Amino acid sequence: MGFGSILDVFKADNWSNELVGMICQMLEKAHVMFDYTNGVLIKGDEDADPQARIYDEDQKINKLERKIRRRIVSHLSIRGSRADIPSALIFMNAVKDGERIGDYVKNLHEVGGMMPEGVDRKLYDEKLGAIATEISIMFDNTRQAFKESDEELAGKVIKKAKRSGREFEAQIREITVSGLDANNAVCMVLMLRFYKRVVAHMGNIASTVVMPVDLIDYYDESDA
Repeated sequence: MGFGSILDVFKADNWSNELVGMICQMLEKAHVMFDYTNGVLIKGDEDADPQARIYDEDQKINKLERKIRRRIVSHLSIRGSRADIPSALIFMNAVKDGERIGDYVKNLHEVGGMMPEGVDRKLYDEKLGAIATEISIMFDNTRQAFKESDEELAGKVIKKAKRSGREFEAQIREITVSGLDANNAVCMVLMLRFYKRVVAHMGNIASTVVMPVDLIDYYDESDA
């Protein structure tokens, strides 16, 4: 049996509105973490309070994930809630991706501890600055597409995610055969890998808007 899109599901029930808001909160927190991290790694901004700005925020994302899962299970335990199974599947997928984005931004931040002393920020800005800006825009677009069930915008996010993944892999290959010293090369490759994973999981969230429920979450961890 085929299922409808998220738009069809949300037209049919109201219980999901709160969960949509909570998943958007997860994306908002991850977005702030992402911009802060890239300011530190690429621009050389002061890493003023990583515990509060990264690790505590990641824990808040994890708590939201658990809260959403509890709400879903609690709702489905109510008699007569079988009609909400499609929306529950959507949320279970989206919340997993939101949590993984937080983890990968945290991993991205940890690359800073591997960078060489006196790191050339101009080099990182030239190689990765534009990429970080584009991903920051993707956060806004993904959140808006999910919140508003905007199929056109979701489709753009998915296309961007696929294209970016291929571009990041090409850049990684270029770095591995470049004359860049090992320390900077490793840091840049790690950053590109984490960028790819963040973008892939945003593509997954966007896929919940345009794909039938039985076909969402087309990105596998092994592909990221």
